[in-house]
Amino acid sequence: MSDARGPPVTELTSANTDQVVVRVGNGTLLLFPAYLQHSVDADADRESRVSVSFNLMFSAFTEGLSKPLWGDQ
Repeated sequence: MSDARGPPVTELTSANTDQVVVRVGNGTLLLFPAYLQHSVDADADRESRVSVSFNLMFSAFTEGLSKPLWGDQ
């Protein structure tokens, strides 16, 4: 029986992994699309950590999008 996700993985590489860990430091801004599943590990440090999140939408962005292929159109 074959796996619908692709061929068997014998070695994890950046081309076939489904998880990426990004190490960041002070002053780092990390941007990614909102649909991307993401999480942050618990802070083991005793110092305060400030995290800021926001959504960004460019003006006239939706004018170039296709209508969804599901639901009422």
